[in-house]
Amino acid sequence: MIQAYQNRRLWMLSILLVIAFCGLGYRLVDLQVQRHPRLLKEAQRNTDQVELLNPRRGDIRDIRGKLLATSLPAKTVFADPAFIGEYRSDIARAIAPHLRMSEWTIFDSLKPAVRMRTNDNVVSLVTNRYVVLERKVPVERWLQVSNAMANLTFGEDEKKLPKKQRQFFRNLRKMGINADQVEDTIRVYPNKSLAAHVLGFAGTREIEINNRRAIEPVGIEGIELAFNSKLNGAPGWRISEKDRRQREIAMKRVYEIEPRNGLDVILTIDTGLQHIVEDELAKMVKQFEPESATVVVVRPATGEIAAMATLPTFDSNQPGVVPAGFRRNRAIMDVYEPGSTFKIVVVAAAYEERISKPTDMVYCENGSFTYAGKVLRDDHRLGWLSVEGVITHSSNIGAAKIGLKLGSNRLYSYVRRFGFGELSGVSLYGEVRGIVYPVRKWSGLSITRIPMGHEVAVTPLQITMAMAAIANEGKLMRPKLVDRLEDSSGQVAVRYAPEMVRQVISKKSAHRMVEALKTVVSTNGTAVKAKMEYYTAAGKTGTAQKAGAGGYVRGKYIASFIGFFPADRPELVISVIVNEPKTGYYGGQVCAPCFREIALRSANYLNIQPDIIGLSDSLQTQVNRRPARWPITVARK
Repeated sequence: MIQAYQNRRLWMLSILLVIAFCGLGYRLVDLQVQRHPRLLKEAQRNTDQVELLNPRRGDIRDIRGKLLATSLPAKTVFADPAFIGEYRSDIARAIAPHLRMSEWTIFDSLKPAVRMRTNDNVVSLVTNRYVVLERKVPVERWLQVSNAMANLTFGEDEKKLPKKQRQFFRNLRKMGINADQVEDTIRVYPNKSLAAHVLGFAGTREIEINNRRAIEPVGIEGIELAFNSKLNGAPGWRISEKDRRQREIAMKRVYEIEPRNGLDVILTIDTGLQHIVEDELAKMVKQFEPESATVVVVRPATGEIAAMATLPTFDSNQPGVVPAGFRRNRAIMDVYEPGSTFKIVVVAAAYEERISKPTDMVYCENGSFTYAGKVLRDDHRLGWLSVEGVITHSSNIGAAKIGLKLGSNRLYSYVRRFGFGELSGVSLYGEVRGIVYPVRKWSGLSITRIPMGHEVAVTPLQITMAMAAIANEGKLMRPKLVDRLEDSSGQVAVRYAPEMVRQVISKKSAHRMVEALKTVVSTNGTAVKAKMEYYTAAGKTGTAQKAGAGGYVRGKYIASFIGFFPADRPELVISVIVNEPKTGYYGGQVCAPCFREIALRSANYLNIQPDIIGLSDSLQTQVNRRPARWPITVARK
């Protein structure tokens, strides 16, 4: 009886063990086979950290290697609210002065929270162990945060606390607030607003690579935008294991691909010239109070843009604090009727087509000329002038008569040959073509109005390059803003050579134009205030009434002067264009003095040798003995 009872118990126990082992086996098969892919993915998500390694964005430098834009190391500061717990007010008070956040915002961010996460129909509870407080924190500010945490006290005499509590406070100071080990960067412009319209600025954007989101820098305007892909480089990857507090586990790195840093962009801009231009432009704006003003400085032989400035301007470090219009690069985005500076086109075309010589005479109708039922006037009552004199005295009637002699088709052809109505090809986004109507759309008056700079619209850069073509013996160059690209070791990756667009006029016609433009900067010309003591300058003034919805607007003008020096071996072409000056409006009155000051200071900075004969022997000896600070200058001629 007893034996039978024991056998039954043994059989029941055996059956239970078999059932248990079967259940365990089923569970193992379920976990290791059926649910293995999902569980493996979940485990890897919890432990493996896949990080996008951002490359260092390349620098932007001037032609002499001076830094204009760079990327500095930065940190992503994060917190572990679940670990901080009830001490969040103490920590918020300690670190708020060093982060761009209020104490209350930090306090609220450090609040521990539990949320439900659903994955493959499995619901789990997770805590907020990783909360980003601020991204792109400069290293020096992160050190301030670290020091604040290291010196943090919690209002208790820790020496009297139990060992476990003291250890907790030590860990809290070390791990409560931390920074990602992967370095971030912050874009910095050391010269603030210098050349801001050329440099532009950079921001960040969220991208998705291999189903993972990441933040990368992106150029928004200027060179930062135009050369964004070259500056950015290529990202890398790192797969590592981290603990529940997002700390990397030592010796557990799985795989890493190093990022490729971006290339440095070396501009043709010369920081020294840019400083001179912006300083003199600011003085002129203070005196005449215009709506805006633009200066472009070009090396005519190569088309290199040595300086480009517009006022009002902005600080590239803080582009959002000014109105959007302040960030507009008016040198390539604004169009205006050029007025008398455009007369260089019709006279140059007349020389090239051999329909006029400099000494040919033109009757300027004593200041009033009627054509197609409309009266065209000059500012002064001018009678007979030579073709060269039409440039000297800026006669509208003289230019109109030369245009009539040239004819519509040939005039239109030379307008286009000088680069108007097309993009110049400068390395910046946002450039506009200007306005040049085909001959079939001209009115009966167009043949007399276009020669004096009406019924066309140009950008400051276009008219500057047209003048540079005359200074460069008739060769129109493509404006060059970037000299080369370099890698982080200084090796040249790409070099951009000067590029000639076309031969607009012959060398002989260009020399004739230079002689005519010299007379403008003389006691007989309209730009006597551009005259310099030791350098021969040449150029053309312009005074254009602004066009509005119902015609030309009374009292609103655009004044300009575009010139170059030394006239017979030009080093620099300088354009000064002023929109709606308040206390004057003639180009010779508003712009010529600014040109003169920029030219004189630039000549001293670049050590350009004077060309006017008659210096004292001692001064000439000093000039000849001065060491050249710009050795490429002579080689380019």
